[in-house]
Amino acid sequence: MNVVCWNARGLSSPKAFRQLRLLISQSSPDVLFIIESKLCAGSISKYRNAFKFPNGIEVPRVGLSGGLLFLWKSNVNVTILHYGINFIDCYMTLDDSPTCHFSGFYGSPVVSQRPLTWELLKKLRDTAPLLPWLVMGDFNEIISHSDKFGGPLKNEKQIDDFRNTIDFCGLLETQFEGERFTWHNNNVNGINVKERLDYAFVNSCWFENFAAISLQHLDFFQSDHRAIKATVKTRLHSAVQKSKSRFRFEKLWLQEEQCQDIIGKVWSSSNANSADQLSINFASVATQLSSWHRAKFGDLPKRIKITQDKVAALNNSSDTSPSHFDLLKSNESILDELLQQEEDYWKQRSRVSWL
Repeated sequence: MNVVCWNARGLSSPKAFRQLRLLISQSSPDVLFIIESKLCAGSISKYRNAFKFPNGIEVPRVGLSGGLLFLWKSNVNVTILHYGINFIDCYMTLDDSPTCHFSGFYGSPVVSQRPLTWELLKKLRDTAPLLPWLVMGDFNEIISHSDKFGGPLKNEKQIDDFRNTIDFCGLLETQFEGERFTWHNNNVNGINVKERLDYAFVNSCWFENFAAISLQHLDFFQSDHRAIKATVKTRLHSAVQKSKSRFRFEKLWLQEEQCQDIIGKVWSSSNANSADQLSINFASVATQLSSWHRAKFGDLPKRIKITQDKVAALNNSSDTSPSHFDLLKSNESILDELLQQEEDYWKQRSRVSWL
């Protein structure tokens, strides 16, 4: 089971929507927890339908900030326990796996209010103290000074308060893969600050039924926070054999002259009407159309991946020069244009499927 958490810093713009689509396509989440959705009440149906999540719950924004979005697939059984502007708390089960306690958490961005969120986390501990517990989110605080790069030192008491809360709750930090820092301020004036604010924690009960969490620090997807992805496996988990993909004819192709030419040439190449010849012709059409599709349409995902890698490399760089940020914005614009092209293709394909 893949659980993805991301502080999106707003989802209402078309650009943010495309970035969320990219995140979902690359990380394949079974459970998706979005922080700072900045969406008003009633927005959830759009995201459930667009990304094929049959289940979900939303916490609307307050004013123009905040907002949570929690979505899950049909293979996950979720029982919502409590929720508020800073958290969503539930029981979660994947198929026949043991039940776990999950808390999607958002530490207050206002320093003076942060102690209240620490008290909230302590109360969530008492919900199911004997169950495996996974806590993920943006905590808006660092555990140690090594989780900060650039800028002035963090207040020692703030760090201690966070660390003491984690200890009080009996939570253990999970190991991660990828770049260390999950937030940056993208300051173009030469003082670029990076911090690790997004974490996943488990309690000691976790290891009785589940394997250690595999946590990945993903890309920023044009937010100032990286998405993080936790892969949850039971101790008895076994890999599922992937089936080979089958050829599918797309109605969209019929709008292309090249498609019609390919089909015409294959079927005019032989006058035989035997069942064997029909089978050969079908196989030849499938092979040639698949190659043609990859050449015409298949290049787009590759270009998206290359451009996204460039954006990620620039985000991971310690360069703070104006030219660096100009290059970053340029590549982000190119990436958004490519995602727009991909979105237009899928919309066209969807329209054609109804014909």
